[in-house]
Amino acid sequence: MTNNFSSWSEAEFEELKKFFYPQAYDIVENLQDLMLSLENAPEDGEALKAIKRHVHTLKGDSNTIGLTSIGSLCHSMEDMLSSLMAGSSDPGDLTHEFIDLLLSSVDTISRLLSESESGANVTDIKEIVGRIAVFLKKGAEHSGQTSPKPGDRDMEFTEYQDLQIQDAAKNGLNIYEVDIGFHPMCGDRGSAAFMFIQRVNALGHVIRSIPDINGSDIDKAERMTVLFSSDLDQEQIKKDAFITGITDEINIGTWSQGPQTHDEGQTMQDNHSSFGHQASSRESAELKTPTYKSEMLRVEASRVDRIMNLVGELIIGRSMIDQLSRDIGDGASTNDIAERLFTANSYMERIVSDLQKGVMQMRMVPINHVFRKFPKIVRDLSAEKGKRVRLDILGKETELDKGIVDALGEPLSHIFRNLIDHGIEGPAGRRSIGKPEEGVITLKAYHEAAQIVIEASDDGRGIDREKVKKKALERGFLAEGEVQELSDREAVNLIFLSGLSTSETVSETSGRGIGMDAVKTAVENMKGTVEVESTLGSGTTFILRLPLTLAVIKALLFEVGNMLYAIPISVVAEVARIPTDDLTTVDGRDTLLLRDRIISVIRLQELFRINSPITTLGSNDKKFVLILGLGRRNVGLLIDRLIGQQELVIKAVDDRYAQSGLVAGASILGNGRVVLILDAPAVFRKSIEDEKKRMVGA
Repeated sequence: MTNNFSSWSEAEFEELKKFFYPQAYDIVENLQDLMLSLENAPEDGEALKAIKRHVHTLKGDSNTIGLTSIGSLCHSMEDMLSSLMAGSSDPGDLTHEFIDLLLSSVDTISRLLSESESGANVTDIKEIVGRIAVFLKKGAEHSGQTSPKPGDRDMEFTEYQDLQIQDAAKNGLNIYEVDIGFHPMCGDRGSAAFMFIQRVNALGHVIRSIPDINGSDIDKAERMTVLFSSDLDQEQIKKDAFITGITDEINIGTWSQGPQTHDEGQTMQDNHSSFGHQASSRESAELKTPTYKSEMLRVEASRVDRIMNLVGELIIGRSMIDQLSRDIGDGASTNDIAERLFTANSYMERIVSDLQKGVMQMRMVPINHVFRKFPKIVRDLSAEKGKRVRLDILGKETELDKGIVDALGEPLSHIFRNLIDHGIEGPAGRRSIGKPEEGVITLKAYHEAAQIVIEASDDGRGIDREKVKKKALERGFLAEGEVQELSDREAVNLIFLSGLSTSETVSETSGRGIGMDAVKTAVENMKGTVEVESTLGSGTTFILRLPLTLAVIKALLFEVGNMLYAIPISVVAEVARIPTDDLTTVDGRDTLLLRDRIISVIRLQELFRINSPITTLGSNDKKFVLILGLGRRNVGLLIDRLIGQQELVIKAVDDRYAQSGLVAGASILGNGRVVLILDAPAVFRKSIEDEKKRMVGA
């Protein structure tokens, strides 16, 4: 049985990898979930079987595209899992060294995948494979079992190998056991064994070798036994398998022992891969390819069917317009044409609207795609810091745009490091103040109007505002007078300043003052806001508010002078029309008293330096004020004319035409007019900065 892998073209091979990487990353995430689940419920046999299925699928797929390092590591993981199911591992190891070793293996696989995409293959599997070998040896000694030796007829197989044997028998292939002695002049047995395996693989399909060519025993081996399937006869194999200077003698026989049997609960349910059996004719060093991880998008078939139906209706609408144009050319009645044109326009408007919604739904994915990585992060960080932490996740089925989901991982990781390092106390400290030894971090997501809100909170020590103020003063971020004037909310938000950290020591997770600044920058790049609430001694909550999508927004259009602007309607709490007499000045800033609330007012004419008359206080002219809700704050935006609301497709603005950081993008209206879309948080920050400069100048 030969493999036609080498006959594939480069384009076919690249296309294969485009499907491989997203599937491989998904398997890695599933393995992490299952392993953490198994740690919490060691008696869960279904989780263990699912882990074995995923590992053997990843092994076959990786070998198919030449990632033999991943295939070899998966092979060692299979041996671990088989030893557990066979009872040769200490059950107590399941929640300790066993799980740690499995998770470390998955981490290594993840690195190997990332490196193979970029072509920087630097990770060596020898260390992790060696740890697995030591673990298996310890398990064998514990159970009184001995490892198989070359030439033993009673081979032990993983379920994946059992599956290969069954497939070979089903396809009418011969299964041979080949025993070779290495030539006395052959010094490098490891390389010799690899060459022999390559030669035999060309004659059929290798199932198992003893010793394993990736193990340390092969370097000292005098003999080697290989089990493989082939459609060739024994004489042909014996002739073609001989390698001068490597093989001294070759003994070949038909393998008669059937595969190991398992009870029904342990039988592998074959999760057929789209890649077939392994092939090792391409080495991982050749995989210098671009990243495909975020290129693929899985979509429910029903959503695609909906789009196809809408495209069909769109074609009908085009036919209606085409017929109208023909009738106009033939001199049809104007009244009749106008009525039909109105009907066609209404029909097309509905179809285009539904089509837009359908496309947006195709991009919506559950936020659990990013949430699922944090149980592992919490487990690792809490162990590193000597703390006990439990993670509760709520709302993981909440959907939002895939682009935002992909960008959320980094800021949330920084937040989790902060909560565990700074927030949660150690077990002794929690006991001393009457708290349970185990701290709790809660991560939840939910929809709020046209936004998604993500909250990450702990029940730890909270943020010491005085300590934060002191650090800000020491680092020169604020003057003595400014520190004293800060409100509690403003003091807490100082943690977002770049370079500010309350940690006394610098470690891998804290102390450099870049984590919270990175969070703020990342969230603002997603056109969102982040704020923090904290109660000393009770805990801290980070609140992220993000748009559901970055592609299309429902916006409120307005004019200031002769310029047309838009702002996402999700940040507009209300619209008020007031006489400018209602505006007053407090500490040099325009303010508005609206239903017993004092709201600061921003003048866009001043921010953008628009050459149009600026309304002076005391005028009786009425102006519109947009009341923006930014987190839990409100600010007013003074405008000249209100146009109305409209859905806009956001386009990036070239820096040559808009150098202001206050503009998030632009769009083009149906009449060809360009509208600038404001970045609400940036407008708010710019106003505060200008006011501070004005007060300092005064």
